[in-house]
Amino acid sequence: MAISKAEFKKAFREVISSEFSHIPKNEDEIDFVFSEGFNKRMAKLINSQKKAYYHLINTAAKRVAIIIVLILTMFTAAFSVKAIREPIIEFVKQIYETFIHYSVEGDTTDKITEEYSLTKLPDGFNKTNVLRDDNFVITTYENASGDIIEFTQTTTESHSGHFVDNESGNIHSEMVDDIKVEFKEWNYIKNAIWIEHGYVFTIDCHGDFSFDMIKEMIQSIK
Repeated sequence: MAISKAEFKKAFREVISSEFSHIPKNEDEIDFVFSEGFNKRMAKLINSQKKAYYHLINTAAKRVAIIIVLILTMFTAAFSVKAIREPIIEFVKQIYETFIHYSVEGDTTDKITEEYSLTKLPDGFNKTNVLRDDNFVITTYENASGDIIEFTQTTTESHSGHFVDNESGNIHSEMVDDIKVEFKEWNYIKNAIWIEHGYVFTIDCHGDFSFDMIKEMIQSIK
C-alpha cells in the first residue's frame, strides 16, 4: 500500500526522534566534565573570534594568502622607494616660433640640501671653479685643450625657465635610464637639461664632445 508524502515525513521524524531520544535536551543534564586543557583552548578560540580581523585568518589558506600579499607589498615598496622619496616635478615644454621655453611644474624645492657632482668625466678634465649659494651650484671642469664642461644644479623654485633657440642647431629628447633629458647641439656646444632628485640639472659642453659622453656623465651623478 502506497503512503503519502506527508505520512512518509511523519514516519521519518518519528524514527529520528527515537534514534536520538537518549541525548540530553539541556546541557545541565550532561554528565561529563571537560578537561582543563580543552576549556583553555575553547576560551582562546572564543577570544580569537571576537577580534575584528578573525574572519581574515580563520583558515590556513587565508593565512597563507595574507602572507603572500604582505611579501608582495614589501617587494613592491622596495622597488618603488625612489618614486616615493622623490617629489613629483616635471618640465612644461612650450614651443614658440623662434624658441622653446621650459618651465617647472610640481612640488618645487627652494633650497639645495644635498649637493650632487659628476663622478665620471672624460679623460684629462679637472675641476677649476665652483660657485654656490642656497639656490644653485655651478661647477666648471677644463682640460689642457681649453674644452669646458659646466655642470649646474639649481633649485626648481628659483629656476625661472630655460629658453632654447629652435632656429639654430638640433634639439631632441631622449631617455637616459629612467630620466627624460632634453639635448641641444649648435656649433661646438652641446647642452643637456633635466630634472632629478628635486633639482634642475644642466651640462654645457664647449669643445669636442659626443652625446654618449654626456650621457655617461649624467649616469655618474651622485
